[in-house]
Amino acid sequence: LNKNNFVCRALDNRMGGFMIAEVARLLHESGKKLPFGLYITNSVQEEIGLRGAEMITDRIKPNVAIVTDVTHDTTTPMIDKKKEGDCEVGKGPVIAYAPAVQQKLRDLIVDTAEEKKIPFQRSALSRATGTDTDAFAYSNGGVASALISLPLRYMHTTVEMVHRDDVENVIRLIYETLLKIKPGDTFSYFD
Repeated sequence: LNKNNFVCRALDNRMGGFMIAEVARLLHESGKKLPFGLYITNSVQEEIGLRGAEMITDRIKPNVAIVTDVTHDTTTPMIDKKKEGDCEVGKGPVIAYAPAVQQKLRDLIVDTAEEKKIPFQRSALSRATGTDTDAFAYSNGGVASALISLPLRYMHTTVEMVHRDDVENVIRLIYETLLKIKPGDTFSYFD
């Protein structure tokens, strides 16, 4: 649309696939070695029951999951800000506070954003996140999970819109957070 906005159909969640691929590229190009195994996966059928994420978590049995998806820009017409909260494109990634989001992992993400001066927004969800986070969090006896969302206008239309800075900041936030996870971190409440 201009130098800062991308507009097309199905950015939800093709942009998520792009962002995690960019995280993988940054990790490879930096030559930094993580002290843990890392799977970067993109799932299918999230909109119809989290089927892909359920299969992924059953197959790889992760200890930690950082999930990315889109969330409503609440300045979009017909989106109820009272229900959805206050999130806008161009103001940074959205970090979710929800039952499926593990507090210690979320706090690490928030601390990373603050330390690296990555702008971010917060979203409070009282029940399900409506994303693959729910499938990961409640699988295999519980997986420490967090959700970093990309603000998006006009969700599920042919003119979905995201801001370039938000895309770059989601990538950077995931990358920087991965670098802060220490060997053996379980994010357990009992450690």
